[in-house]
Amino acid sequence: MDILGTKMFRGKRLDGNMSFYKTNEENEIITVEEFVTEWMDKEEYILVDIREPDEIQKQGAVKNTFNISMYNIPEQIEMAPTYIICFLLCDNGARAEQVAKYFKNNNFENMFAIAGGVDSLVEAVPELKV
Repeated sequence: MDILGTKMFRGKRLDGNMSFYKTNEENEIITVEEFVTEWMDKEEYILVDIREPDEIQKQGAVKNTFNISMYNIPEQIEMAPTYIICFLLCDNGARAEQVAKYFKNNNFENMFAIAGGVDSLVEAVPELKV
């Protein structure tokens, strides 16, 4: 929040519908460090794991995530939330970045990839691994 109590994210003001007022910064990526220091202890976000079920089974799940395969997102995009920040995870962050760009191209301004993905996140916060 800024000094006036306005909700902010990366220098962008959020209104009640979580829509962003445009700025020159159009980055869909957040670092693990940013997530841990600025977001992890808040309740105003959703972690979305876009890995395939077999990847989650092999690599392990992350606590408190919503799981959806990245390949199912186009057919279910109308169900995606617009009222809350969503942080997207894959194994290394590359696919999550692609999906965040897909959402942005479809007028979603609340989707961000976590750089480094699940591996970096659970390395920084081991208690998140299931």
